Amino acid sequence: MLIKNSSSFRDNKASVYDTSDRILRKVDKSLNINFKEFLNSNFYKKNFRNIIKTKILNAKQLDNISIPDEKNSTWLEHEKLEYIIYPYELTFNQLKDSAILFLDLYLNALEESYDIIDASAYNIQFKDNNPLFIDLGSFTELQNDSEILWHKQFCENYLAPLLIKSKADINFNDIFKGNLDGIDLKLTSKILPLSTYFDFNILTNIHLHSLLNSKISSSTHTRKNNLKIKKISKNQKKLIAKGLKKTIKKLHSKNKSYWSTYSKINSYSEQETIKKEKYVSEFVKSQNISCLLDVGCNDGHYSNICFNNNVKKVVGIDNDLDALDRAYLRFKIEKLNFYSIYQNFSNPSSGIGWNNRERLSFTERFKDKFDGVICLALIHHVCIGKNVPIEMFIEYLGNFSNNFLLEFVSKDDAMVKNLLRNKENLIKYYNLDYLKNTINKYYRIISENKITDNRTLIHFKK
Repeated sequence: MLIKNSSSFRDNKASVYDTSDRILRKVDKSLNINFKEFLNSNFYKKNFRNIIKTKILNAKQLDNISIPDEKNSTWLEHEKLEYIIYPYELTFNQLKDSAILFLDLYLNALEESYDIIDASAYNIQFKDNNPLFIDLGSFTELQNDSEILWHKQFCENYLAPLLIKSKADINFNDIFKGNLDGIDLKLTSKILPLSTYFDFNILTNIHLHSLLNSKISSSTHTRKNNLKIKKISKNQKKLIAKGLKKTIKKLHSKNKSYWSTYSKINSYSEQETIKKEKYVSEFVKSQNISCLLDVGCNDGHYSNICFNNNVKKVVGIDNDLDALDRAYLRFKIEKLNFYSIYQNFSNPSSGIGWNNRERLSFTERFKDKFDGVICLALIHHVCIGKNVPIEMFIEYLGNFSNNFLLEFVSKDDAMVKNLLRNKENLIKYYNLDYLKNTINKYYRIISENKITDNRTLIHFKK
């Protein structure tokens, strides 16, 4: 059954449709691009590793999927990606790599007489830990001395969030989630320190850009149809893109959280660490885990243990962005298939945008996607720190797999004692026996292994 993608409604000239196992795009022939020529162009051949795999469907193929004959449309089929990750779920370096990919594609497109009209950060997804451009509807044939259509959008989707983190040490994620169009340039200008006014590219692309937008929007004498659009040459476009790339490449995330080095400073002895690693290894090997969800993955230490035991793919989630960014960079260097996703497990990404369906919830996007789940030293943060009942925690965990390795940290642990202050009502419900009784309502406990007196690993499955 052909269903229009819930996020594809703003541009009816390049709509996306889903089947159970395929992604199709209907492209209006009025668009200024010949896709047959585009997919055979030097540009596409040189950049195909960075652009979603795509083919044009012929009439016979369209008949097979019950698409009516439409003379004014071209139908494309894209590679179907396993996971969709939104910009507000990315780490600093993930978004930085996405921004550089966009600018590189744009510069390469100009050389081959193509242009890009859309700089939405949603148009870049990740595959095998690498950014991938997925919106072929954004490409168009280059017009001489035309405007840069993507500039403002790029600044809101990429430059602004990266600057907020790099220059003001403020995570951009929750701000971005609050406005699906990106981060407002006026807000960004107010947040950034005074020193950024002395950087030419930041001054022009953020501060002056923000001021210009404010003047245009506040003018009572200006109408959109009467605005004079500044036409610029191809060489000028190159200079603007190269300037943005130079600025972005210099940006770095300075903050280092306590949890970003937790795997090196935790309270486990060397012997206890070895024991925990052994049980994690046994879990993924004995269960033939190929695709794993690592809940509370931190810097990816245990994800790496899993990779070393034949796991092919890991999705790692954590609410500590600096720890998660370390994991992203680590596995990027090692060329392992790791997906870093910013998530607070007690408050996962919800469905937002139009009708709460434009951007789907984390749960909906990742439901039943994994052979196994490891959830290590997290339950006390959620069940005590956020007052989530153990029953609800176990029930929610069940959305993602039928096979789990859970680490329980008892109330005698120093961290748990700290969390339990002023929460005496939770003490009788937070214990190992209560957890096991809860698990037994829905699952079968396979094994139970003590790591320390206060920490136990429980393997359970349906």
